[in-house]
Amino acid sequence: MEVGINNHLKKISSRLLIKPKSLTGINIARSVDSISRNIQTYFQEDVTHVMVFGSYSRDTLLPREYDSNSDVDILILFASENGKLKPESYRERLKKFASQHYQHGKVVKDHPSIVVELDHINFDLVPGIFDEGVFYDSIEIPGKDNDWIETNPQTFNKTLVEANTRCGSILKPIIRVLKYWNASSGYPYSSFKLESMLADFNYSGDNYQKAFFYAIDKLETWNYPGIVNQKVEALQKKAKYVKEFLDNDDLINAKRMLSKILPGF
Repeated sequence: MEVGINNHLKKISSRLLIKPKSLTGINIARSVDSISRNIQTYFQEDVTHVMVFGSYSRDTLLPREYDSNSDVDILILFASENGKLKPESYRERLKKFASQHYQHGKVVKDHPSIVVELDHINFDLVPGIFDEGVFYDSIEIPGKDNDWIETNPQTFNKTLVEANTRCGSILKPIIRVLKYWNASSGYPYSSFKLESMLADFNYSGDNYQKAFFYAIDKLETWNYPGIVNQKVEALQKKAKYVKEFLDNDDLINAKRMLSKILPGF
């Protein structure tokens, strides 16, 4: 019996999940533990905390085979009681650390991180400092002009968890599916922008199929370059054809059109 679009999307989202007991999940977890231990040993009291953040911590990171830009973000908080240096100083220290410990991988500077490219995934090492302010405390990471900017890596995680709970846990799967479309389409959106956009939508009472089409219809295109508009319009047009095939009970062609949105599935 042919599986319907709702269950088909559910299976695709499961394929796109890095499961803890999968080979990829095990390798990433081991690498995170190893990197964290090595950082603490190398920097000693100069580092106060090492924490994973970003899409990996939210279960929205795609396996490398589906997104070549997939990476695990690791925040390294440096001690700043005696004053803070410029961000570039900490990035240089992280680059030296990574070059010594991961000679079999590739170590490159990105912004605001040092990227360690390993076989199974990339790791973004982001330097940060804890700034104890007069009115409130904050975490700061490098800005584009070699300055410090405030961030809270846990805020969006909380927002996403709450939104996912409200809609019956279909938000994270839909995020993974549309992040795969995004990667397959040349990244019209940044990964974080797409996640934050999708988290703002109201999926209350939706199933996978309804949420998928609803999210596609709601994607923002204003204030984006023309190429983004073109890719989103092409996506919406294909989604419209899928829905028309479904309205005519033509599941086979509906899936064929869906495969043009999600190649390989």
